[in-house]
Amino acid sequence: MSFKDAARAACVSRAFRHSWRCHPNLICCIGILGSDFINKFDRIMKNHSGIGIKSYSFPCSLLADGRASSMRHLYLGNCGFHPTINLDLRNLTRLHLINVHITGDELGCLLSNSHCLEQLELMYCNGIICLKIPSLLQCLSHLEVFDCRILQVQLLLGESLRMKRLSLHYPDAMYYAHAKLPSNAPNLETLTLECSTDKMVDTPILPSKFLHLKCLTIDHTIISSSPAYNYLYLVYFLDACPSLETFLLGISQNHMEHDSIIGDSSHMRQMPGHRHDNLRSVEITGFYSAKSLIELTCYILDNTVALKYLTLDTTRGFFSCSTGEHDRCFPMDKIMITEANRAVLAIQTYIERKVPSTVKLNVVKPCSRCHAVESYL
Repeated sequence: MSFKDAARAACVSRAFRHSWRCHPNLICCIGILGSDFINKFDRIMKNHSGIGIKSYSFPCSLLADGRASSMRHLYLGNCGFHPTINLDLRNLTRLHLINVHITGDELGCLLSNSHCLEQLELMYCNGIICLKIPSLLQCLSHLEVFDCRILQVQLLLGESLRMKRLSLHYPDAMYYAHAKLPSNAPNLETLTLECSTDKMVDTPILPSKFLHLKCLTIDHTIISSSPAYNYLYLVYFLDACPSLETFLLGISQNHMEHDSIIGDSSHMRQMPGHRHDNLRSVEITGFYSAKSLIELTCYILDNTVALKYLTLDTTRGFFSCSTGEHDRCFPMDKIMITEANRAVLAIQTYIERKVPSTVKLNVVKPCSRCHAVESYL
């Protein structure tokens, strides 16, 4: 009997309904329940009695009185964690919280007793409004914050902190990194920013520099259809990273409206900048024909002396049949193919002639086998 027929039978049969509600094993999937899966599953669980779904509240007292002092790794997921007592976590080196309901104050109390903490990862912890990293965490070298939606990051760090790697994944990550981070985490070597904004940060001068930053990754999701995006302002970010060796820029957009350089007769802007003696590898995925993106690429070519690799990927970096792992490339609609072809034309017209012989240029185009090769210009 199908799931739908069973539900109908349950409505008219008291015995069947009792059996259905009290059955100890329920297997539900999107393929069975179809659309609005969460609400349908929620109604099923509310009607399910019998042994029910038992909840478990972890007694923090189990970690009290020094019993947690030998713990080195703590991973918690899909739960609430509200410690009401001070926990002795003197040897804890890794703390990973995934979809954990915990407040900023509760987390702060936890961190204040974790002097040896080296790695802190927070994912989908939506109860944290303000994250304060106490300066006593002298061993903390890796911090990752992913999609904590109401979070306002406030890092209280001293210059002696050994933080080398930092990943921030939330809408205002770009602004925070631009305005606050260089002075709060001066010893960073690897910085990853994933942000979704409707405008690029356009403050011309950073308050201080990332003197030790070697790898910068920016994943930028455009959530507005406004064409007034100015990637050339990233020049100021690059200028604040004198030791930078690798720059990765990923662009994702749902709207293809922008100021394309194709058909634009105006001169390209040139920004005053600094020579980058250490930048060796640049990769831009989701490359498109926006004028400011072409200008940014030309700036990089004009102001680097050690550049070895330049990759411009017009396909957003999705999987390709060329790797042998997939039979076909990631599907691209006509609008995406059109823009990719325009981007290739822009590269050929404005960028290729600037690439010195010492730089290996790799232009990733739409696959001629999996995607139409007509040029929708």
